[in-house]
Amino acid sequence: MAFSKFQLGTFLIINSLLVTCQSKILNTKQIGHEECVYRGQCQFSRECKSRCGPPEFSHETIGLCMLNYHDNKYRCCCTSNN
Repeated sequence: MAFSKFQLGTFLIINSLLVTCQSKILNTKQIGHEECVYRGQCQFSRECKSRCGPPEFSHETIGLCMLNYHDNKYRCCCTSNN
Protein backbone atom coordinates (compact mmCIF):
# COMPACT_ATOMS: atom_id res chain seq x y z
CA MET A 1 0.00 0.00 0.00
CA ALA A 2 1.58 3.26 -1.13
CA PHE A 3 0.95 6.56 0.63
CA SER A 4 0.81 9.94 -1.04
CA LYS A 5 3.17 12.64 0.20
CA PHE A 6 0.27 14.33 2.00
CA GLN A 7 -0.78 11.11 3.76
CA LEU A 8 2.80 10.35 4.77
CA GLY A 9 3.32 13.89 6.08
CA THR A 10 0.07 13.77 8.04
CA PHE A 11 1.01 10.40 9.52
CA LEU A 12 4.44 11.66 10.62
CA ILE A 13 3.00 14.79 12.24
CA ILE A 14 0.33 12.86 14.14
CA ASN A 15 2.87 10.25 15.23
CA SER A 16 5.27 12.89 16.59
CA LEU A 17 2.43 14.60 18.49
CA LEU A 18 1.40 11.30 20.05
CA VAL A 19 4.97 10.57 21.15
CA THR A 20 5.29 14.06 22.68
CA CYS A 21 2.00 13.76 24.55
CA GLN A 22 2.87 10.28 25.78
CA SER A 23 6.20 11.44 27.22
CA LYS A 24 4.48 14.27 29.09
CA ILE A 25 1.90 11.86 30.49
CA LEU A 26 4.66 9.51 31.65
CA ASN A 27 6.37 12.39 33.46
CA THR A 28 3.07 13.22 35.17
CA LYS A 29 2.73 9.66 36.46
CA GLN A 30 6.28 9.59 37.79
CA ILE A 31 5.72 12.53 40.13
CA GLY A 32 2.40 12.95 41.86
CA HIS A 33 0.73 16.28 41.13
CA GLU A 34 0.01 16.73 44.85
CA GLU A 35 3.73 17.40 45.37
CA CYS A 36 3.84 20.19 42.77
CA VAL A 37 3.82 23.91 43.24
CA TYR A 38 2.76 25.22 39.83
CA ARG A 39 4.48 28.30 38.41
CA GLY A 40 3.35 29.45 34.98
CA GLN A 41 2.50 27.75 31.70
CA CYS A 42 5.14 25.87 29.71
CA GLN A 43 5.80 23.68 26.72
CA PHE A 44 9.18 22.24 27.76
CA SER A 45 10.78 21.43 31.11
CA ARG A 46 13.79 23.67 30.39
CA GLU A 47 11.44 26.67 30.70
CA CYS A 48 10.83 25.74 34.34
CA LYS A 49 14.42 25.94 35.60
CA SER A 50 14.27 29.64 36.45
CA ARG A 51 10.67 29.49 37.70
CA CYS A 52 11.48 26.77 40.24
CA GLY A 53 14.74 28.18 41.56
CA PRO A 54 15.89 30.63 44.22
CA PRO A 55 14.85 32.80 45.96
CA GLU A 56 11.36 31.24 46.21
CA PHE A 57 12.60 27.62 46.06
CA SER A 58 15.76 25.88 47.27
CA HIS A 59 18.54 24.72 44.96
CA GLU A 60 17.29 21.12 45.37
CA THR A 61 13.96 22.00 43.71
CA ILE A 62 13.48 20.78 40.16
CA GLY A 63 11.02 22.05 37.58
CA LEU A 64 9.16 19.84 35.13
CA CYS A 65 6.60 20.79 32.51
CA MET A 66 3.55 18.76 33.48
CA LEU A 67 -0.18 18.67 33.01
CA ASN A 68 -2.10 20.49 35.74
CA TYR A 69 -5.25 18.40 36.19
CA HIS A 70 -7.22 21.35 37.57
CA ASP A 71 -7.19 23.36 34.34
CA ASN A 72 -5.78 20.84 31.81
CA LYS A 73 -2.87 23.11 30.85
CA TYR A 74 0.83 22.37 30.94
CA ARG A 75 2.50 24.24 33.79
CA CYS A 76 5.86 24.22 35.53
CA CYS A 77 5.73 21.76 38.41
CA CYS A 78 8.22 22.73 41.10
CA THR A 79 8.98 19.76 43.33
CA SER A 80 11.65 18.56 45.73
CA ASN A 81 14.51 16.59 44.23
CA ASN A 82 14.46 14.12 47.16
